[in-house]
Amino acid sequence: MTEPLGELLEFRLGGDRYCLDIAYVDEIVTTTEVRSIPNAPEYVIGVTDLRGRTTTVVYPSAVLDVDDDRDRTHIVVLDGDELTDVEGAVGWLVEDIRRVITAAENDVEHTPVMDDTPVAGVVTNTPPVLVLDSE
Repeated sequence: MTEPLGELLEFRLGGDRYCLDIAYVDEIVTTTEVRSIPNAPEYVIGVTDLRGRTTTVVYPSAVLDVDDDRDRTHIVVLDGDELTDVEGAVGWLVEDIRRVITAAENDVEHTPVMDDTPVAGVVTNTPPVLVLDSE
């Protein structure tokens, strides 16, 4: 019997499909006003206030080296309790949210070329979707 991998949130960056284990997602919000932070790394857009909680907003496309000049409409707020090496709330600004998919371990393929990247594998039971490593 195939072990379930779980539910994955599928979203777009630069026209490509990516997904992340939904256990790491706290909420999804439409883009709000983001205030820039002087001298922040290039992947940090700034901060925003989400219901009284200061949230750092980042471009995952910059971290993943994805060309992304499209409109970004949603912030995927990650659950800081589930992530390692993260203090405070962090949100990823993404192009759009597609859907939640369920995948089993044998639906995800991994190749050695992915070893030094944030990509954990490729979901193959749908149009190919890159699975991001949450570590």
